Amino acid sequence: MNVGDFISTFRAAVLDQADPPFWTSEEIVGFLNEAVQEACERAKLIEDRATAQVCTLAVVPGQDTYPLHHCVLEIKRAAFNGRAICETSVEAEDALNCNWEQRSGHPRDFIFEQASGARPPQLRILPRPTVPGTIHLTVYRGALNPLRPGACGETPELPSRYHKRLMHWLMYRAHLKQDADTFDAVKAGEHLALFEQAFGRRPDANVQRKQRDRRPPIVRSHW
Repeated sequence: MNVGDFISTFRAAVLDQADPPFWTSEEIVGFLNEAVQEACERAKLIEDRATAQVCTLAVVPGQDTYPLHHCVLEIKRAAFNGRAICETSVEAEDALNCNWEQRSGHPRDFIFEQASGARPPQLRILPRPTVPGTIHLTVYRGALNPLRPGACGETPELPSRYHKRLMHWLMYRAHLKQDADTFDAVKAGEHLALFEQAFGRRPDANVQRKQRDRRPPIVRSHW
């Protein structure tokens, strides 16, 4: 389904024949962009190791922290100059060596720092690199760019088999619109339940952080 298909399918489903319509095309596509992001965060539907702007970082000696593309949700795998490096956490490193932030050498581990406010997600490699190189990532991500209301031929990045299920989010958001002709809490709840059935519940950010912090210690190889 493309943007035009989503708009026409939505209007047919809610019988929106008003002039002007109860929901503008901008609102509908806004709901669609939300749906794509929600599906990606809940079900990790886009795995990427090929998009250079997302998955490739140039490492500079002395620099240990690198901004990531805003769409990155989770790092599945990282490699420095062709060798895999292991994910760790500040808590795990503190438990091993209280002076770990002062170390320099060949990177063997990484910490994924989620976005905070206006700051994008970041990758921190350790020890601090002493040689140049390249980091290659395999990530789970959201959409690279939002869909546009005027670009009816654009399609969501998700596999096409999921497109119809995205409609449940559009319907959920539409029925929450505070207007006598649009608001329906019961229908909104029904469509949210169907969306969650298709893509899962939204992950709790605090729980995710605690799970990362409790990662078991890793026995490192030396090379």
